[in-house]
Amino acid sequence: MFQFAETPNLRHLRFVQVIGRVGGVSGAARELCTSQPAVTQAVSNIEAEIGTPIFERSATGTYPTPLGRQYLLRLDRFFEILDAVLTQVVGKQAQADRLITGTQLRALIVITEPGRVNEIAESLAMSPASLQRAARTLERSLGRPLFDRTAHGPIPNKTGTLLAREFRRAVREIELARGEVLLDAGAESLEVVVGAVPMAGSFELAEATRQFMARHPAVKLRLVTGDYHHLLEELLNSRIDMFFGLLRRPDWASEVSEDELYRDGYCMVARPEHPLCRLDEVTSVELARYQWVVPSVGTPRRKRIEAIFKGLKAHPSFHIETSSLSMSRAMLLGSDTITLMTRSEVQHDLKLGILCQLHCPWLSDMLPKGVTTRSDWLPTQAHTDFVECLRESTGGSQPGSRAAA
Repeated sequence: MFQFAETPNLRHLRFVQVIGRVGGVSGAARELCTSQPAVTQAVSNIEAEIGTPIFERSATGTYPTPLGRQYLLRLDRFFEILDAVLTQVVGKQAQADRLITGTQLRALIVITEPGRVNEIAESLAMSPASLQRAARTLERSLGRPLFDRTAHGPIPNKTGTLLAREFRRAVREIELARGEVLLDAGAESLEVVVGAVPMAGSFELAEATRQFMARHPAVKLRLVTGDYHHLLEELLNSRIDMFFGLLRRPDWASEVSEDELYRDGYCMVARPEHPLCRLDEVTSVELARYQWVVPSVGTPRRKRIEAIFKGLKAHPSFHIETSSLSMSRAMLLGSDTITLMTRSEVQHDLKLGILCQLHCPWLSDMLPKGVTTRSDWLPTQAHTDFVECLRESTGGSQPGSRAAA
């Protein structure tokens, strides 16, 4: 993801975009009201940076190479995002390269990274104050306040937050454009960032990862764990490309799409020596006599656990709360505590006899699981292949195939 080290030259990128559209350097120079040498130099700089030609020059014009067409597609998306959000903010038609600089774009992204400003500034050999100054020049360029001044320093207001989010989304397109081109040339540059919700199915995710890395050894794969709402926020801010887990898109999240891969079920588990493992069928009353390990209030799994004891006079104590699979597992193995897990998450331990499944025939919920992405996402081939590896590892190409097994 965005490493904050390189500031895109928006003017140079616009030169490249216009050449791709009009099919020549002279035409681009006329449209942009600049000299042909300036346009030619800008293209040379970008081609040198990515290590491959974007255009083929001929007597009839300047035309994109196959990789160049791929790069230009991302570049169009980059400017579409920037131009749209800047038009929204300033209230009139805006072109990003005429209104802001790459330095200002980077500064706003950096200083709205929660808790990371000093760390990132140090990695850039800059001071946080210099980043703040660049962000203030952005305010003057736009004629709009982007921060609220508080006793703890400036914090982004609604406009600043919107701009930072869209700036990140635009920069991700440039990262992917560069990564696709360099990857095709054999360089290790493309990074695929995948989020994983606790209890999503770590064995399926691990198997998909193994398959993917065998097919794409030059791609860097970064796995990020977190609860659903955290990963949804990371996705909307373009810090991750997708996330894997239970599909539960809120009604307000119109910017995201879900791809169901399979149906999972719940499974009541305890240690093999647990007294309830000997019973042919376990009742809610018997379950209520034991301590439970539970996830946070409001999560689907917590709601399902609470529903088990609805209407009972005596409820179990929910004094141990964690969404960590390893912590839940450790508590189960060392005591008579019980928990509810997804079958995909616990099936390996059940096969090895590490955990025991309690017999609850009335526990028949089926949970849709899959991949959540932005609705406007344009995946690279590597991203598409990773989703396909997930599809294979979760048991089939048709949604719900696991449920029927």
